[in-house]
Amino acid sequence: MYQLFVNPLIKWVRKNFYGLFLIVAVGFIAEIISNLSDRLSSPVISLVIGVLLANFGILGLWAKPSLDLASGCILKIGICLLGFRLAFSEITDIGSPIGVLIVITVVIIVFFGIQKISTTFSVNKPLALLVASGFSICGVSAIAAMKPLSGADEEETGYAVGLVTLFGSIAVLAFPIVQAIFDFDESLFGWWIGLSVHDTGQVVATASAVSENTLDSAVLVKMCRILMLAPLLMFVSFKKKNRSKNLRKWKLPIPIFILGFISAAAMRSASVFSEGFIETIGDIRNFLITMAMFGLGAGIRLKALKNLGRQPLVFGFVSWITILIVAGIGVLIQNQI
Repeated sequence: MYQLFVNPLIKWVRKNFYGLFLIVAVGFIAEIISNLSDRLSSPVISLVIGVLLANFGILGLWAKPSLDLASGCILKIGICLLGFRLAFSEITDIGSPIGVLIVITVVIIVFFGIQKISTTFSVNKPLALLVASGFSICGVSAIAAMKPLSGADEEETGYAVGLVTLFGSIAVLAFPIVQAIFDFDESLFGWWIGLSVHDTGQVVATASAVSENTLDSAVLVKMCRILMLAPLLMFVSFKKKNRSKNLRKWKLPIPIFILGFISAAAMRSASVFSEGFIETIGDIRNFLITMAMFGLGAGIRLKALKNLGRQPLVFGFVSWITILIVAGIGVLIQNQI
């Protein structure tokens, strides 16, 4: 039994050695570039490298099995480990139950609202779901987690990542300027950043440019937003299951990788592992997602992106304005508590 499993695996690794070496090497290169600037996310860098190599014809059929492994199995393992970022106890650090309710409400309104807005711009449902996930929860990580459930192809995934990166980067530049002009309460401004900026790294970069108080508030609110990833993944999974016409063969209603995600969050919440171990897991997770993004990027063809048209870009802008307004209303309500 052991040899039946190991021998084909060894044979596959030997056959695809150069492809495996490539995805690992790109992962390290993206990490090195990311360490040079806090504003550069290694998954996004890896995605861009994948797009460039694929569209310049450097990647051939020899790399396809490894790229499929990266965008498939490796991505799902990274999603499982993503759960170790979450501790359910962090919700209580936000303050009152009403504050928690505000965060949950904003996430839900933005998640479903963006999908509703997409119909106005004739954006297809897979792309709309990815954009809604990235904007409402936690940027690229949420897109990566939702991708297996969305039915989106590589072009749509790349476009969603591009929108999150574009408008998140604009937020990093714009929010400190807004604060310098209007001098808002630092804690409440942190709430606005935590509720509206997409990626966790973008939240940290934006809030850090204001003050430590702003950073503390922004990170706590952002952590609460991230906790919404698991229930929304489960919701989409059940919804997809109920819509499936093939009900003859029973299947687990929740994908294995989502169960892994929830289990990891539960272990983090139960303090099963030390903080040092959690940090190590975080580094591994980020590296796996970085490699996965290279695989996704390699499947993007720039010519195919043109077929999506300008509507998704306008849709992304309107979605960004929507989350800014909804988050702002949430902050005003929090200020009255």
